[in-house]
Amino acid sequence: MRLQELFLVETTEEDRAIISLSSAISKYLFDNYESESDDKSYDSDSDYDDDLDISGDEDDPTEIGTIGQLFDTPLSILNPVRIELQSDYGIRQRRQRDSNAKVIGRPGEDDSLGLWYGDNKIMVLNRDYIGTNSLRSVVTHELRHALDDFKSNFKANASKRYSTPKKKEYRTHDKAYLAEPAEINARFSQVLHAMVPTIKKVLKQHAGDPKPYIMDEFSKLMNHYSISELFPERDQSKDYKRLIKRGVDFIDKEVAYHQGPKNE
Repeated sequence: MRLQELFLVETTEEDRAIISLSSAISKYLFDNYESESDDKSYDSDSDYDDDLDISGDEDDPTEIGTIGQLFDTPLSILNPVRIELQSDYGIRQRRQRDSNAKVIGRPGEDDSLGLWYGDNKIMVLNRDYIGTNSLRSVVTHELRHALDDFKSNFKANASKRYSTPKKKEYRTHDKAYLAEPAEINARFSQVLHAMVPTIKKVLKQHAGDPKPYIMDEFSKLMNHYSISELFPERDQSKDYKRLIKRGVDFIDKEVAYHQGPKNE
């Protein structure tokens, strides 16, 4: 598939499909691999992220299966992706042994919540965070890495042409990793993931004209995931404008989805 200036060609339907698949994977892991599932109920909009019992022992990864084996998804291109679970400590050790994985963790922290190995088509998820908003968001992040790879014949996360920051000033910057096109795209998927429950909440609180409140939350998330700071020129950058348009398209579709049945 043709690569555009900064990203692969994406659509709102594709973004929504990634988030839907992410939710299905997260719920499946919670239902089948959360040791304390009898004490907690799965809530896709919950804020359960505290009091995690992080293992101190390295463990071997647990293979869950491929996406195609476990889920019926419109993103059939991702069917070959294998899902593995591993403890926080085990993933840290794995990172030290193998530098080829795309890593995602909490900003400013050492936790590795997920890994994507394009060479082996493996998505590794941190078992210690099952049931948390953090891991649900990370699944979306890793699925975007995977989809970008499949669509670009595995160039998006490996080829220097597409993994090198577009702006020269970032290529030797401490934000070089954050400025990689593949990373921007994956974090932007996390922004959209977070917008889904946000839109539902805003629609309940501001039925009259929710759009300004929704866009305000969108702006905050663009800052939270360190995207806006990479484009200080804002609307002078056509790459930034494209991201905003993509976000607005997504928001409009989500709003229409939630408001539609009420207006019929």
